Amino acid sequence: MKKTVFLTLLAVIISLSSCANSLAKLEKSDDYEELYKGAIAFYEQGKYSKAQILFEKISPYYRGNIEAEKVQFYWAYSLYYQRLYQLASFRFKNFYQTYGRSQYAEESEYMAAYSLYKDAPDANLDQTSSEEAVVAMQNFLNRWPASRYYDDANRIIDELQVRFETKAYLKAKLYHKLTTGLSYRNYLEAAIVTIEAFKNDYPDSKYNEELLYLAVETEFKLADNSIQSKKKERFNKTVAFYKEFSEKYPDSKYMDKVSDWYNQSLEELKELNKTQ
Repeated sequence: MKKTVFLTLLAVIISLSSCANSLAKLEKSDDYEELYKGAIAFYEQGKYSKAQILFEKISPYYRGNIEAEKVQFYWAYSLYYQRLYQLASFRFKNFYQTYGRSQYAEESEYMAAYSLYKDAPDANLDQTSSEEAVVAMQNFLNRWPASRYYDDANRIIDELQVRFETKAYLKAKLYHKLTTGLSYRNYLEAAIVTIEAFKNDYPDSKYNEELLYLAVETEFKLADNSIQSKKKERFNKTVAFYKEFSEKYPDSKYMDKVSDWYNQSLEELKELNKTQ
């Protein structure tokens, strides 16, 4: 048993050593046909980092040759399979811009966008890659309306739009949570601006009920902590938010709380009107 395990490990070590030596030998070679065959062999064996090194080396030599398309296409996929998505997207984009009539052009443009999608982080992080992916995917659909990737592309766009919506929701919630400390009023004002922007950008969002409830609360707190000259305007805005909320969500679980802020706002306005 031990002998079998030893022989297996020895075979693996020899194989890895042989592979490493093979790559080192090819890297020093000036025989581009041998390099091309080696790159393809590595790629087909799933050794994408080794294939990438060789494709990158032979790319200038094969420019304009019949094999050039395959070199560029496989090079892009070698990067993709290593999860180097930004680099893969760049290479796929370079491919379809260079070989617009290639049989691989459609797939390359889709993969350029898809690589950006794969690079996109969760909703709580920066969404630059997601935004770039949506633009790239929409451009792909415009150029290839009958593509076999049409349904997948639309699904990805929809998924990323939900991610943007969630990101905006989390941002609004964050400002609401930060309404303490020295910059209390500033955070309250920022929370209101962010919530109103969310409502405009995502009028049908499932988060609007909760955020409008937070808008009533936040505007009331802002009014309550404002200087005298600002109080009337802000209590009136609290009342306006309440009316919007009660019209849209009359059966909401938040109704008791928003009604309380509404009634307090009316009392405050009554007192303010007495002093004017």
